[in-house]
Amino acid sequence: MKHTLRLTRILTTTVLLAAGLPTVAASTASTTPPAAVLSDPQATARAKTLYAWLHDIWGKQVIAGQQDLTWDDSVDMAARVHADTGKYPALMGYDFMNTGQTGQAGKPAQGLHQVDEAIAFARRGGLVTFCWHWRDPALLGTPDAKRANFYAREPDAGKNTAFTIPVAGGKLDTASPAFRQLDAGIDLIAGELKRLQDAGVTVLWRPLHEASGSKGDGWFWWGRTRSDGVPQSQAYILLWRHMYERLVKVHGLHNLVWVWNGQDEAWYPGDDVVDIVGWDIYDDGDNKTYKSQVATYRRLQAIPGRPKPVALSETSYIPDPDKMLADGAPWLWFTVWNDARAGAGVSAKDNFWSGDHYNTARHKNKVYHHPNVITLDKLPAFLKAPQ
Repeated sequence: MKHTLRLTRILTTTVLLAAGLPTVAASTASTTPPAAVLSDPQATARAKTLYAWLHDIWGKQVIAGQQDLTWDDSVDMAARVHADTGKYPALMGYDFMNTGQTGQAGKPAQGLHQVDEAIAFARRGGLVTFCWHWRDPALLGTPDAKRANFYAREPDAGKNTAFTIPVAGGKLDTASPAFRQLDAGIDLIAGELKRLQDAGVTVLWRPLHEASGSKGDGWFWWGRTRSDGVPQSQAYILLWRHMYERLVKVHGLHNLVWVWNGQDEAWYPGDDVVDIVGWDIYDDGDNKTYKSQVATYRRLQAIPGRPKPVALSETSYIPDPDKMLADGAPWLWFTVWNDARAGAGVSAKDNFWSGDHYNTARHKNKVYHHPNVITLDKLPAFLKAPQ
């Protein structure tokens, strides 16, 4: 989700040591070619195939992606891309944001069919990524679920939640009610991810995104300011690693390619639980120059101890494919964020695809018809989910 992102460099090693977790060298990037080996040794054959293919194209081509509109089921963002370019994105982004919501009388909850839409897109041959705007774990599964929020510091207090990652003695506080609520939320999403696994769909899984927020102060509860002296990044890393353990080893989900998107070196949870590194860029100063964002690319590339593919996990302006390759910033994929309520074709600040507030019609068509950009029609048939 779009926010103003300010970059603050802190070495990962310090925080991981404080948490008693494996360390990585965040200040240098290895020049060794990355090995296409997933963090999960029991990953499905389909997941391994996708990851090997991603490694093969990284540095040569870029995958075109588009975020779906979770809160309005009537809007088809892939169709809007096709209407403007004659092409479909190769990658669609979905969100578990409203999973666990029930809606109100006469106003059914939106976004409860994201898994069905993702399966349908994968059966067309497309790639699927999911994020999760994780609503207040204390309220999910209760009659008050409709009031569950995920923000921590919005000016409108009614949009915030007080939920905090429970930590005691340098570990997650497993005796706390909050810990049980975290597990309940993870288990809820595990059921959705299991549906995708059963359908043969590999998920580029991007949980706990944008954790560090601005200046290291997260705008979501999983990165919020704490009053107990525990570094926010340490609490986040503990939660990431616990989620990985629970989804992979408890729930047996092996269709996941783990995409880390914490936006700060100090929040990196370790090479053993990350497969791809991503960054969200909303560069209000781009002014339709469509920069490659090479500085952020290089910063992100240097974070893992072992080389991992680098993705532009969310964006407003699409970097020019020619500039990406010329500058040495070959993002594995880009994902344009969704539109808002202004409607198709309308230029508005919150319409990230439609209109030309960010990307002109000429630029969109240059990108989607560029020989180095992979659209749905260019994806290899062996990636298509079983029918």
